[in-house]
Amino acid sequence: MMILKAPILEFCRKYSLSKREQDVLTLLVNRIVNAEEISKRLGISQNTVRIHVKNINTKVRVRSKSEILSTFIGFLGTFYDIPQDLGVDLGIPLPVQQPSMAQ
Repeated sequence: MMILKAPILEFCRKYSLSKREQDVLTLLVNRIVNAEEISKRLGISQNTVRIHVKNINTKVRVRSKSEILSTFIGFLGTFYDIPQDLGVDLGIPLPVQQPSMAQ
């Protein structure tokens, strides 16, 4: 299982995710995306998992689990030197970052 504790914690702080939303995000990042499997691992109902995913979507301003992951991969660039085409290699399009206009 992939461990990315520091980036996940910072991502959760940035988007004000709850502890349980952080737990769901951690599983999503580790390729556990099925509500049934997440519910078993966390000991919560599938409906509760769906509510947490919906809350994450709202806070991160995305519409799907794949967009959550795409946004997270883009966020990893703030921690590591990640090539922008990494998401393509994983089948996940990265969000396009607009260049900042320094004055």
